[in-house]
Amino acid sequence: QAKARVQQARVPHLPSMSFFRFAARGRSPQLLAGVAAASIGTQDVARRLQHGTSDHQLRWPAVLPAVSTVNCAGPSAQQPLGPNDGSAWGPLLTSAAVAAAALGASFLAGSRLGRESDGVAKEDAQRLKKLLREGRLLHPLGPAGRSSFTDLAQALSFCCGLVPEQVVREDAARALADEIGGEKRRHIVFVLCDGMGSQVIEQHLQPNSFLRKHNDPNRLVAVFPATTPAALTTLATGVWPGQHGQPGWELRDQKGCEFPSKCNPPVQLTCLNPKVMDKRSNRPASELGFTDEDVFVKAPWSASGRSSRRMRYINAYNGTGFTNWYQGPHAEHSKSIPETAQETLGTPEGSAAAVEYFRRAVDEVLRGVAEAEKGGFTSYHYVYTAHPDKHMHALGVEHPEVGRVMQGLDAELARLAAGLSGGDVAMVVTADHGHVTVKPSNMVTLPEELLECLEYANIGVHGKGRHAYFHCRSGRSNDFEERWGKTQRLRDSFLLLTIEDAAAQGLFGPDAPVPAVRPRMGDFVALSLGADTLVSPEEAQKWRDGPQAQCQGGHGSLLPAELEIPFVLCKPGKK
Repeated sequence: QAKARVQQARVPHLPSMSFFRFAARGRSPQLLAGVAAASIGTQDVARRLQHGTSDHQLRWPAVLPAVSTVNCAGPSAQQPLGPNDGSAWGPLLTSAAVAAAALGASFLAGSRLGRESDGVAKEDAQRLKKLLREGRLLHPLGPAGRSSFTDLAQALSFCCGLVPEQVVREDAARALADEIGGEKRRHIVFVLCDGMGSQVIEQHLQPNSFLRKHNDPNRLVAVFPATTPAALTTLATGVWPGQHGQPGWELRDQKGCEFPSKCNPPVQLTCLNPKVMDKRSNRPASELGFTDEDVFVKAPWSASGRSSRRMRYINAYNGTGFTNWYQGPHAEHSKSIPETAQETLGTPEGSAAAVEYFRRAVDEVLRGVAEAEKGGFTSYHYVYTAHPDKHMHALGVEHPEVGRVMQGLDAELARLAAGLSGGDVAMVVTADHGHVTVKPSNMVTLPEELLECLEYANIGVHGKGRHAYFHCRSGRSNDFEERWGKTQRLRDSFLLLTIEDAAAQGLFGPDAPVPAVRPRMGDFVALSLGADTLVSPEEAQKWRDGPQAQCQGGHGSLLPAELEIPFVLCKPGKK
């Protein structure tokens, strides 16, 4: 609320801030204290300014309700001050009071003064609201009748008898947990197929396929940004991306303050690697002083207590820094499967291998549930596959090999459901996000006049460029915004929002980003409105302008194709 007021406020007499320098020299501590007390009138000052009232028209009691006299080194030691007292301090102190009120509200809101936009970003914040109302974009909090991926993550923790570090929208999560079966359900199987959005299912599978028959396409929405690190960290912690430490890839941060002659450069944190890495130096983040608490901010819900369930993790990435972090004491029950080689993508060999490796995961689940039932204990199995995402990134959504992967996954999921149908087992199938095809003509580079305003442009064809984070050079935010507004391709294809406006609209979750996460988002975020995606010069040379130009797949923005994810629930008594 304070931030919204500051965005509307105007302080016409900022040159009179020399008043603060006068007071700060120690010549008038009471005067400085009086202006600090003026922040009591912040709400009324901002309200009046919002309605066009100049600071000279403000009634004195509204601005300084706690100050009747102020000690200053003027003609007399005690001067009653007011707009009509004939003193030169009257209008000066009025302006200073308004400035103090605005500054106080700004700092309370946790933002930097001057980043409240009245230009392109403010217009685009209104455009976002309109596009959400029209359904051209989806909100990650979930429209009426839909659950969010975060609700599902919390529901799974409740089903395991555990509670995330921070619970938001608990009623929705509890209702979803009850639908799955809660702690009373003997066995829960959770399958996440990376990138398998509901529109991908519709495009590649027949109406009588297992996934088409069992999916509720209007039930679940992904988190924003619609990327794997944001979603999988939400799944691990049960909290929104604005609260955990991984709202995207290659996030710029810095460990502590840098001093003259002491090198402490920024890093680009990426969690989905064999180790949590700084991609800038290509060194493990731990070597640069970053702990798991620094990187992820929130603890995984699997470490919040003891679960009565035996928890098994089946994927190709067990033993990495990320999986070791979220599995914690349950890592001993993990089971690794092979992963498809990158060079085989786009060939029948690649799609066949992806399906074969997923078949092994299905066999492990069936074996694990049978062992748990025989041993008399309950279980939670979590299966992750990087497909069809891996194929779509390399080939685009429409490629025939993507269809072969989807058909194979569908058949194996049908086999898994059939094998579990005889017991007290609930199987949930979903994805972390959907996908869009990015053609060479959709790959957009930033003009040089924008790049010179930036310290870091977190962009890329496979996802980052669809929710681009921009870190501006000090003092260049306004230049960046103004120049963006003059670039027609960018205005037509993207929304440029300040991080504060994006957070105020709930894109990162119901609550504002926490201080540990906020710096990683920069100053602005650009949301793609279609297939256009911001790419680096190297990517443009490789996939747009070079001899090997070809389609790629991307995700990360708010299009229905990216945020609509499946919700398949198979349980006893449900056909």
